[in-house]
Amino acid sequence: MVKSLHKTLIVLLTMACMACPTAMMAQDMQQSQVEMEQNQITISVVGNTLRVKNAEGLTLEIYNLTGGKEYTQHIESASKAINLSQLQPGYYIVKIGKFTRKVYLPK
Repeated sequence: MVKSLHKTLIVLLTMACMACPTAMMAQDMQQSQVEMEQNQITISVVGNTLRVKNAEGLTLEIYNLTGGKEYTQHIESASKAINLSQLQPGYYIVKIGKFTRKVYLPK
């Protein structure tokens, strides 16, 4: 009986050890994918020009600080410069895919 219990315990521990790394690897891979997407996309503002890199195929959305959508554009190339002189000076939230950043447009 002790041998049977011992074998059962070993089997259960082995199965638990095999299941945990798989779940942890899947979670790590998902987190790495999000981090990779966020690390690849770059946003910079020079004057009234917003420059976006590595966002090909994604949609750019710009919101004012009260949550109103001010601008939307589909990014079709790896590098894109967008003139935002039609927007009032101030802070805006730029969202591209899961990537979000606060930017300031000068006068």
